[in-house]
Amino acid sequence: MRDADTLQWREIRSLDQLVAIQEQWQALSQLCQADMFNCPGWLVHWTNQFWDKHCELYCMAGFANEKLVVLAPFYTRRSAKLLGIKQLFLLGQGEPEHAEVASEYPDILLNQDYQAEALKVLLAWLSKISFDVFVARAAIEQSFLHQLFNSVPNIQLAEARRYSLEVKPWSIKQLSRNARSQWRRADKALAERGAEFRWLTSSEIEQYWPSLVAFHQARWQNKGKLGAFSDQRFSQFHQQFRQQHPDSVAMSGVFIKQQPLALNFYLLEQQQLHFYQSGWDEKQFSQCSPGFALHVWSILNSKAVLYDFMMGATAQSYKAKFSCDETNLVNLSLINSPWRIRLFKLVDKIL
Repeated sequence: MRDADTLQWREIRSLDQLVAIQEQWQALSQLCQADMFNCPGWLVHWTNQFWDKHCELYCMAGFANEKLVVLAPFYTRRSAKLLGIKQLFLLGQGEPEHAEVASEYPDILLNQDYQAEALKVLLAWLSKISFDVFVARAAIEQSFLHQLFNSVPNIQLAEARRYSLEVKPWSIKQLSRNARSQWRRADKALAERGAEFRWLTSSEIEQYWPSLVAFHQARWQNKGKLGAFSDQRFSQFHQQFRQQHPDSVAMSGVFIKQQPLALNFYLLEQQQLHFYQSGWDEKQFSQCSPGFALHVWSILNSKAVLYDFMMGATAQSYKAKFSCDETNLVNLSLINSPWRIRLFKLVDKIL
């Protein structure tokens, strides 16, 4: 543990100021081995799409001899409705639910040498921020973010799971008994139809992206929901990310005569493959389980070290049938102004 007096703290209140330290931000994220969802390449891109006039940055940065060692990039978003409920988030979360980007594993970037000082300073700083509700989704239980808010009175926790597996030792034998039977049926049915599995090139990802969107939207609209791709910002976010970071995306698919039956879209981070989005033809080929079969093929044919299914339910998640390693996640929430929330709900109901 280093001397706390070596830290200088600066509050950053504008995105321009935050982007100005992007080089140090990137260096700190590498030191912390941060997931891509906490790195500037993802978060600056996120602000370009989802930042609006209702957002206000509250970011605290800690420096040791002018070197960035702590970064806590929070912001508030005020509701446009009457009474203007003010919510606190980490950058990367808090966009409208129907356009929600899967920025999971949120955390504060921290050089571990300064953990005690950071905990003390950030708790005091957060107590001075005016907000009604704090929400963070899919935080790793061992994260500094969880440790920080676990010290805050009245914090509410809901458990979730991260499902992932190491690719190299994995085999069909590790599927559950029912899943092995499902795989044999799917493999046989798809082979009889002349189906082909493959990884897509960058140009093919763009070619088949509309098919992925159509599959995804059809599924959610059948459930009476809009589907995330109905929001232009959501679509633009992913289009621009693919174009700006082509080495950070991957897509696998199963096809019959170039017609896609199922498509999986991944975010590629070093040697981790994050399963991010998918779609399959539910009308013609659902009996072949093409989505499930594509997962099996993708795991067996991935060059990655880790196949990350990302967040799932603690019970009855289809992801568990792959014999995944499970990491505890927590969804954090804090109502800071109970009376304002009750009044907001009452007025919203009346209106």
